[in-house]
Order: sequence, then structure tokens, then C-alpha cells
Amino acid sequence: MTGALGYLTFRSVANRVSRQAARLRTPRYLLALVLGAGWLGFIFWGQQPPPPGAAAGAWVVPAGSLITLGLVLWIWVSGGDRAALAFSPAEVTFLFPAPLPRRALVRYKLLRTQLLVLFNVAIWMVVAGRRPGLSPLLRACAIWTLITTLALHRLGAALVRTSLTQHGRFGIRHRVLSIGLVVAAGGALAWGLHDVAPGVLAAARLGEPALRDAVSRALEHPALAVVLWPFRAIVGPLGADGPAEWRAAMLPALGLLALHYVWVMRSDAAFEEAAAEASLARARRRDTRKASGMLVRHAGGAPSAPLFALAPLGWPATALFWKNLAAVLRRRRARNILLGLAAGGAAAAAMSGDPENTLARMAGALALTWLGFVAALGPQWVRNDLRGDLAHADLLRSYPLPGWAIVASETAASAATLTLLELALAVFVYLCYLQDPSLALSPGERLGLLGGVALLMPPINFMALLLYNGAAVLFPAWVRIGAAATGVEVLGQRLLTTTVFLILLALLLMAPAAAGLGAYEALAGVLGGWALGPAVAAGLAILAAEAVLLVRRLGHVFERMDAAAVRA
Repeated sequence: MTGALGYLTFRSVANRVSRQAARLRTPRYLLALVLGAGWLGFIFWGQQPPPPGAAAGAWVVPAGSLITLGLVLWIWVSGGDRAALAFSPAEVTFLFPAPLPRRALVRYKLLRTQLLVLFNVAIWMVVAGRRPGLSPLLRACAIWTLITTLALHRLGAALVRTSLTQHGRFGIRHRVLSIGLVVAAGGALAWGLHDVAPGVLAAARLGEPALRDAVSRALEHPALAVVLWPFRAIVGPLGADGPAEWRAAMLPALGLLALHYVWVMRSDAAFEEAAAEASLARARRRDTRKASGMLVRHAGGAPSAPLFALAPLGWPATALFWKNLAAVLRRRRARNILLGLAAGGAAAAAMSGDPENTLARMAGALALTWLGFVAALGPQWVRNDLRGDLAHADLLRSYPLPGWAIVASETAASAATLTLLELALAVFVYLCYLQDPSLALSPGERLGLLGGVALLMPPINFMALLLYNGAAVLFPAWVRIGAAATGVEVLGQRLLTTTVFLILLALLLMAPAAAGLGAYEALAGVLGGWALGPAVAAGLAILAAEAVLLVRRLGHVFERMDAAAVRA
């Protein structure tokens, strides 16, 4: 990389740090930074380290290698991500015409991505906590090696898939080694899983200790040991108990990192060669067709279909709801999550009939935990609403819609997205315990509980997201508009806002809960268990009245808000 690109990288980092430091002059950013740093410090220093004699590698390396294998398989299935080499418009304008070799630009971009890698290293250092026997610096180097290797593998997999899909036989010609390694590893993995699966499933009926022992023995299968060796190598430094063991484990890990770097650089060069060959062949075919008087139109890949078609006529606010909902559901990640939950739920339902099988119960407990996280923190994550569109407030107000309709449709889109994710997790939990005889709830009660979640979550999500959208409308200078930011101060801001919004949501839910409880107490003596229906209806009626009042108020403010106060 040239000195000019090094200077550009240094100045970019220095300017970013300077901007972040200047923001701390504002009290809200300083408070958010203090809260975020305090929370991270509490997590790091509040953890109790394991006893010095505990062999961390005994569980870190096998579990980490399996998790890394799963991540790599997901990378190849999902297609990786070429966005790691995406350049900004300014970089394209000024750097691409410059007299620089393309590999220098690639190295420059990989260097810039190290900022995100180092941030992730810091986060994982806090999450992993303290452990005796290995200094924080050595652990940070091990985590950096693991994350950087995975990032390079992700990029290399994307280049291989792109070449195969866009360049046909020319891409295959330049990817023979990569394709051969993937096919060989897949065959060995299938062979090993076929041999060890019966023993692991049998051990799952005996409880978690027997399952752990069975998994440890399964990893010693020759085929699985060969396939997992690279993953054990890059995770090995994390399981080291001392500097000498760390140095011995870092040698193969750094070797794999170097091989990945060479693979990406050579793969990128091969991608250019394949693209040139494919372009030449297409030009020859076009010339041949023109000479013979044949005109063939090549259509590009069509985007995935939205969840439902937008009618040409109807209430205009439906278009806003459709736009924001389709922006999420048409993404490959959303489809992969839903497909993964569907496949896992089907497998869990098949295993739930065995009372001695613990895999389904473990998966159900994990999904139930995630459901709780999504219910509490999901409104922070799902932002396909006014927090993303308020930067175009003038355009929104030019639509033939009252302010309350815009607020309601924008909030409904994010509430529907969050509800779909929660329902998918709830159905997965239900399937995990579908035929489990150990639960105190009967099958009918479990189905009723699932129906209650499907009935109550949409209005609760709408009310929660209405609070977040209301904050964007009432305090636009305090809420980040557009993509979610990252950083320690953002963590502190989210902690503060989540606490405030959970308190406000609890206060708003007190009146509906009191109305429902009062209706149930009044009707239980007459209707018995059927009194639950009128009680739920009374609570939902109060909640709907609160939502209408909030929507009307926020719509009135939205119609009169100053667009210059919005901070993108």
C-alpha cells in the first residue's frame, strides 16, 4: 500500500476520533459514554474467573470449533458478503482514476475494515471476561486472529460464489481448488455425521453430561477430526492456559490467516480474469447474433416478491406500510431466519415425543430466552419506521395524508416486523415442547398460550414502537435518524432509552391490565374460565384508546415539526 493511502487511512481515523471527541461536549453524549463504559466495566470486572486449575481448552476449543464450523457453513450457504470491498462514492471518484494498482486498493480497504475488527475484539474481550493463565494482550491477539480469518473467509466465499453464478465455466475454471476443497470437506463431514449421529442422539436421552461426553468422542472421528482441524487451529489460542501453549497454538492459526489472505488476493485476481473472459465471450455472441439478425434481450435478476402485492387503488397510508414492511421481508437475511426456524421447528417437533431426549427441550429453552430478549429489546433493533424515514419529513408531509395516518402506518410496519419475528420464535418454542409429557401444561393449554401470544403481542408491540417513534417526532435532535450507530456511547444511550421506554410502556399497560383484571373478577363467578375472553377484550379496548390518543397527538406534532431539527 502506498504512502498516500496510508496517510489517507491515518487522517480518516484521526478525523473520526476528533469528531467523536467533539460530540462529548454535549452532555447527553457524555452521559451515554459514561453509562456505556460503566456497563462494560461491570460486565468485565463483575465476572468471577474460573479456578486456576480449570482447563479452559477442554471446552473452549471443541465448542468454539463447532460454532466456527457453523459460521463457515452459513457463510457458504448465504453467499458471503462482497460489501467488505465496497468503496464509497468519494473513494471511487478520487482513488479509482489514480495511478494505483488494484491490489493496493484492496489492501487499503481491508486495512480500513480492521477498525471494525478491533472494535469487535474489544467487545469480545469484555464479554469473555477474565481468566487466569493468559494475559489480556495474548487473548486479544487470539480473538483478532479468529475474527480476521473469518472475515477473509467470508470475502473469499463471496468471490467464489459470485464467479460461479456470473461467469459459468470461466468461473469454474478459476475455482477448481476452492470447489474441490469444499466438496471434499462436505463429503467428509457427511460421512462423519452419519457415523456419530446415532451415538449422540442416544446420549441425548441420558442428560447433558452424557451428551457432552458423546460430543467429545464424536469429534475424535477421523473424518470429523480432519474437517475440524482448521477450526480447532484458529480457535486453539483461545483455549491456551499459558504463554507457552499460546505460542504453540498461534503458529497454525497465523498460518491459516496468511493462507486466507493469499486466497482472497489470488481469488480477486482470478475473478477479474474470469470476468474479462466472460465479457469477451458475451461480446463475441452479441456480434454473432447481430450478424445473423437475431436480437436477444437479457433480463436481469428479478428481486424477490413482496409479502403481498400493493393494489393500485386504496388508502394511501397502506403504501407506507407496504414499503417499510417489504424493505425488511424482501431481504435474504429475513428469509433465511424464517426458513431456519421452520426447519429447526420441524426437527424439534419430531424429537419432542421422546421423553428422554433433551435436545428439543434445550432448543426450546434457548428459543424462549431469545423470545424474551426480542420482546424487551426488539423495538430498539427494528427501525423500519419514522426513525428511518424522518430524514425525509418534508416529502412525507407532502403526501395527501394527515399526520396521524403517517405515524400510524410507519409504526404499524415496524410492529408487524417485530411481531412476525416473535411469532416465529413462539411457534418454534411450541414445536419444541409439542409432545413433551414432562410439562405441567396440557397440549390444549400450550396451544391456548400460543394463541394468547399471537393475540397480545401485536398491540403491545405497536404501543412500544409508538413510544420510540414518538420520541423521534417529539425530540428529533435526540434520536438518531437513519441507520443505527455503533460505539460505547451508543450502548449507554440504548441502556438509558431502553430503561425509560420500558418504564413508560409499563405505565401505559397498567390501565389495560387493571381493566382486564377487573372484568375477569366481575365475570368469573358467572362465566367461569370463559370470563377470560371479555377480560382480554376490555384490556385491548383500553389499550386501543391509549394508542389512538397517542397517534393523534403525535400526528399533530409531526405536521408542525421543524425538519431542520432532524439529526441524520
